Amino acid sequence: MNGWLLVLSTLLNPGRCETIRGDQISGDDLARAVTVFSAIPGDAIVGLSPLPGSRRVFDPPELERIGKKYGVQAPPSRACFEWKMRPLTEDAVRAAILDALQTPQAQITILAMSKASVPDGKLLFPLSGLSASTNIDPATPVTWRGEVQYPSSHRFTVWARVRVAAMMTRVVAKELLLPGQPVSAKQIAVERVQDFPLRNDVARTLDEVVGRTPLHAIQPGARVQRADLREPFQVQRGETVVVTAICGAAQLRMDAVAENPGKQGDMISLRNPASGKVFRARVEGHDQALVIQ
Repeated sequence: MNGWLLVLSTLLNPGRCETIRGDQISGDDLARAVTVFSAIPGDAIVGLSPLPGSRRVFDPPELERIGKKYGVQAPPSRACFEWKMRPLTEDAVRAAILDALQTPQAQITILAMSKASVPDGKLLFPLSGLSASTNIDPATPVTWRGEVQYPSSHRFTVWARVRVAAMMTRVVAKELLLPGQPVSAKQIAVERVQDFPLRNDVARTLDEVVGRTPLHAIQPGARVQRADLREPFQVQRGETVVVTAICGAAQLRMDAVAENPGKQGDMISLRNPASGKVFRARVEGHDQALVIQ
């Protein structure tokens, strides 16, 4: 009677599960679970691996069929296989997000995250997984989708709800900045504030602002947005411009007067002061233009 109870217990409980190493369960894997199967070829494929978090159990009839195929007497037991799983920790999530941000001083506050265990592998939170605009306040929670890369190029999806902040620089107006008037260095300052590190709408350095012209008035103390600025003109209306005209192998240089302003690469109208003729040329730099015929 005790012998039958032992057999029944073995059938109902597969015992310890072996760790999966790939998409398919091989003869070597089966031999780790049931030693008599060490007699079959190690590279023989005996089944497909389960998804992470689930098990693949070979019942006695299935083991018997496999054994007959290779001339092995299978015992009345089961073989169990599963991916090695581990809990997802806040420290691991925080480290993966910091790695994606490349901002070591950033502060990551985790509000919620995936609770399920994950397979052994590399945890990543790519920037593409951020499901929110980057132009947000650091106090605003964002949902960030990540993944665990595990063997055979598989990906296990995870997520976290976080707040992200870092000490960043930003440019502010020291005095009223008027539209159409180039900004000088004395009119602005750089301050350090807690901000969202991926935010890209705010000017961070003086070089991003000096020489550019505001599209509208910017009040003293206001932060300067990149979208509020226009690139400086290399050519101003009424200025004398050196024009290079190229026709085949021939080149000619002449002075002309700009009829309208333009930035690098813009096509502008110029007037030949000698003939009064108006023509079009491309701005190539400060007071420089090019015509190719």
